[in-house]
This record gives sequence, structure tokens and C-alpha cells, in this order.
Amino acid sequence: MFARIPLFFCSLLFITISLTAPLAVSAKGHSTVNFTQAELQRLKGHYSTKFGYLFIKAHKKFASVTVDGKFIRLIKKTDGRIYPQYKFLGLFPIKLGDMSFALRTRKGKKQVVMYSKKERRSRIVGQQFASKPIPQNWKNKLGHYKAKRIHGKAKINTIRLGILNNVLVAYVNNMHYPYPLLATSETSLYSPSAGHNSKQDIKISTKSSNKLLLEYDQNTLELTRTKI
Repeated sequence: MFARIPLFFCSLLFITISLTAPLAVSAKGHSTVNFTQAELQRLKGHYSTKFGYLFIKAHKKFASVTVDGKFIRLIKKTDGRIYPQYKFLGLFPIKLGDMSFALRTRKGKKQVVMYSKKERRSRIVGQQFASKPIPQNWKNKLGHYKAKRIHGKAKINTIRLGILNNVLVAYVNNMHYPYPLLATSETSLYSPSAGHNSKQDIKISTKSSNKLLLEYDQNTLELTRTKI
């Protein structure tokens, strides 16, 4: 869950997302076409990725994703692919790289597969998930926490619990890119799978009114709330 995140989330600014094509190809010579409503409905939703939480919105003729405050339009072209379109300050186009993504369904799960022309291989980097209601107990625990390691090798100093698009999220070490969390009860959370592994269970218990105990992946940390 709390893996290291690329500093500028570059991998998501240099993507080409594909719904059907199995290999990465150049967009040169292809024109833009409108999405069908079925394609937009399939694409929109919450995603747990190796880079953190993403939410893809469906518009009338295109989709979009916001990454670190940057609005990225997802457009479809005649080669059947979807390309990110980003303009600095809304005016200056930024050239994107040659990585591509495919959205595939496996065992009922929509997974994001990344293809790299340079590496000539593919890997799963994300998976769509359904949001769940957030129990009031977790809403009461929103805020900033200072982490103290009790057991394990986790390099976590701070955690901020917040809500984004009606999903409980955790910002680790002041990073801008949050991890999604889903509640199974008033005292238990898990991070939904990013597709390459199973969900990661997270156990949290209350030590006092402003202290929590976080346990995951053989790590135990004491979280002390510093501010709401």
C-alpha cells in the first residue's frame, strides 16, 4: 500500500490509454473521434494504481483525470486508442511519451495494463474499484497524524486521512498523491488491489482519543493526531 511514489507522477503524464489495442503504436496520422457512451461508462470510475488513487470522469464526448491539480483530457483517436491531452496553463501543449495502457477485464475486474515500446513488455499498474460508504467513525478520524514506528521497516513519518471523491484516502509523508482506503468496519480498513496483487489488509485500533495503531505488512506504527 505505502510504496514509494514517483515525485512528479511522470508515468501518468506520459501515458497513452487504450481500451482495445494490445500493443503500443504511434498516434501519428490518426485523427480524434468521439467516444461512445458505452466506452465512457466503461472507462469512468475509481482506480487504485501503483502511483496512488485516480478518478476518471466521463464527459459528453471525452474523459478526464486530474493528477496533482493538473487537468488531463483523455481523447479517443481513429486507431482505437485513448490519448492524454495536457496543456500547461491551459495554453501550451506538452509532448507526451510513448507508453500506452490497455483497460482489460479479468475475472470481472477492470485492470489497467501498461505497455512500453522501450521496454517491450507489459505490466499491470492499476485496477478499477467500487467505492463504499465511509463509516462515521472514520470521518471522525480525518486529519493529520505523526507516525512513530514500533515494529518493522516502514519509513513513514506523517499520514493525513482525508476524503476525495467520496473515497477515504491516506496521504503519506506529505505526498500529493493519495492511497485509497475502503472500510470493512468501524475499526478496519484495506487498500483495494492495484491489480498486480490482492487487497492489503490494514488493522487500526484506537489507543486513546487522539492515537491510533496502524498495522500492515509486518509493520506497526503509532499514529498521533496533530491537527484535524
